[in-house]
Amino acid sequence: MTGTAIRTASGDVAVEALSIGDRVITASGQSCPIKWIGRRSCAGRFASGNADVLPVCFKAGSISDDVPARDLHVSPKHAMYLDGVLIAAERLVNGVTITQATEVDEVTYWHIELDSHDVLIAEGAASESFVDDNSRAMFHNAAEFAELYPDSDQKPAIYCAPRVQDGHDLQAVWTRLAQRAGIEVVAADDLGVLTGEVSIQDGLITGWARNGTHPKAPVCLDLVADGLLVGRALARGAAAHGQTFSVPVPQAAAGASCLTLRRSADGAVLGEAFLIDVVAA
Repeated sequence: MTGTAIRTASGDVAVEALSIGDRVITASGQSCPIKWIGRRSCAGRFASGNADVLPVCFKAGSISDDVPARDLHVSPKHAMYLDGVLIAAERLVNGVTITQATEVDEVTYWHIELDSHDVLIAEGAASESFVDDNSRAMFHNAAEFAELYPDSDQKPAIYCAPRVQDGHDLQAVWTRLAQRAGIEVVAADDLGVLTGEVSIQDGLITGWARNGTHPKAPVCLDLVADGLLVGRALARGAAAHGQTFSVPVPQAAAGASCLTLRRSADGAVLGEAFLIDVVAA
């Protein structure tokens, strides 16, 4: 996001002050020239309730000691490089040290492209550079790239590290960061029966969840719209009956008929809510 400090050969520089040809320092210590910088902005009215657009914040020290050095704000699908893999920021939200905004007045993202996909240092944290996976058209200045590189052909995206969306690697990283945040993480085989309630009203998904054997532990929930994972929620607001949660209906659920909430650790179903006539905020 605007204001993010990127490590360059000349020191840390705000991302919006960078230019094509400036040399950035990658996580491997190499100095690489910037090939192009994509730019996109969203007004608050469009971004509000849109989990595909609203920024994810990695609070200072959320990854490791002094990493990031300051709060780092990235777009939700922007990947961080952690434990040897690339993970989209939206998959790492824990509701405590890694959070996603619910509304903004306006948001502007800057995407730095190098000659090949690599890992930049943003506020001291390892964060991916831009790679064109048929997404260049989302930028307001996409035409600039075509003018600068008229002979450039669209090629399959080649990532500098494995990109994970779910499975053991994601769970291991999420668990480590959650434990660093002071969140009690319980083994899947020790959770007990899942109980709770879920409802949707005025564009918000609300309810409560409770692990049978660890009732005071937060419950990480997957939001699944017609079989597609569209987001996550963390039930951690202590109440008499369990842990409460309240999150906007993800924009990615638009057009779906049913939203299912499942416990991330083992897939146990908390409940279902029908999305007919429900519009995301």
